[in-house]
Order: sequence, then structure tokens, then C-alpha cells
Amino acid sequence: MYLLSLVSLTTSCASTFTNTEADNSLSGLYLAALEEVISTDSALNRSMEYISIDYDRTPALSDSDGQHIMKFLRTKYKVDVYNLTYEQLLKQGLYEGNESNLRGILLRIEKVELADEQNEATLVVSKYRSNEGSIAVKITLQYRDNNWMVVDHVTLKES
Repeated sequence: MYLLSLVSLTTSCASTFTNTEADNSLSGLYLAALEEVISTDSALNRSMEYISIDYDRTPALSDSDGQHIMKFLRTKYKVDVYNLTYEQLLKQGLYEGNESNLRGILLRIEKVELADEQNEATLVVSKYRSNEGSIAVKITLQYRDNNWMVVDHVTLKES
């Protein structure tokens, strides 16, 4: 188990966000972090009908940055992408069986810490599918060579 975790951690820490439109903005940073979390515990993504992103606890994105993120994810994963909270997803009926089982994944950017130099950031991001299927990770990224690169990835919670 330890070896598998170490291999997984090493592999994820080497990932780079290579979108051709990547830049040193919040949208580039958020996309890199969201991509890292989506690829973590990919079993939670199985048969997902949508991705919802909850930005409520983060520095504000412009409407165009938010739309850029949503369009990128919609194109890559071929699912609907929303900017809805858990409560809003429930009101929309976007769950299956009981309310704790979503038909898609909810990504929450819980915390953002930007370094003074603006070329490094640490984010806490969670991915929720159900009470028995969720993960929270702390991701440190650095902006190098026009790309946000994950340099550290620590799982904080997994169920």
C-alpha cells in the first residue's frame, strides 16, 4: 500500500497543466488544480453526468475566466459543467437515489494561498460524489515556463 501511494504521489507531482491558453491568472491556476483533483481517485468520475464547481470560498474570478474554465472542462470531459453549490445541485434534482449520491462530481476550491511572488500557490480542493466517495487534497503549484506545474500533492481526506 505504501509503495502504491508513493508511486501515485510521485506521478501526480510531475503533472503539468499544458493548456495552450494557460497563463499566470487565477483561471490558469484554478484549471491546473481542478485537473489535478479530477485525475485523483478517478473512480469517482465513473459515469459522471456533470461537473459542478463551487467557487464560493475563493478569490473572485471574472465572468470570462469562469466561463473559460467551464468551457475547457465541458470540452475535455464531454459533460455539462455548472457553477452550483451542493445545495443548489440538490434543488436542481441532480442526484440519484438519496440526496447524498450525486450524478456527477462537485469540485470545491476550499482555500487559496497565493505567494507574494505570484508564481506559487497552494490550494485545498475537494471532490465529492457521495458520502462514501469524496476526497480533499492540498496542492502546491508553481508557475514555470508558461505553465502551472503541480509540485506537491497531499491527500487530506478520503472516503
